[in-house]
Amino acid sequence: MGEAIGILVARRFRSVPVVDDAGKMIGQFGVHALLRMMVPRIATERLGLPHLPFVQDDLEDLRRRLRRFWDKPVGEYAERDYFVVHPDTPLTKTVLSLYHTHDNLPVVDRKTGQLLGIISYWDIVQRLLN
Repeated sequence: MGEAIGILVARRFRSVPVVDDAGKMIGQFGVHALLRMMVPRIATERLGLPHLPFVQDDLEDLRRRLRRFWDKPVGEYAERDYFVVHPDTPLTKTVLSLYHTHDNLPVVDRKTGQLLGIISYWDIVQRLLN
C-alpha cells in the first residue's frame, strides 16, 4: 500500500493498475479507495452515516488510520470493477472511456490479460498539442 500511495502522490495519478506476479491485471487502486481508508468505517458502510458531526478527527488521526494499511498488499484494496482498453481499441472509444471514467486507462493484452501500459487524459491532450 505504501508504494502504491507513493506512486499516486508522486505522479498525481487518480489511480494505478494493480497486477499479480505474472503481470496480469487484477484491479485498480486509486485516490477514492485511499480516502475511504481514512474515514471512519461507519461512514463508508452500506447505508452508513453521511454526516458525522460527532467525529472530530484531525490530521494525525487520519495518518494513524492510514498507517494501519501501509504494509498490506495493495491487491486487497484494489477496485475490481474498472475500464480497460486494448492495443487495438479505436481512438474515439479510448477518448470516450477517458471522458466517462475521469481516470487513467490500463492498456491490457486481450489474450493474456497482462498490463501493457497506461493511457491518461494528459497523454491524449499532449498528443493533440504536438
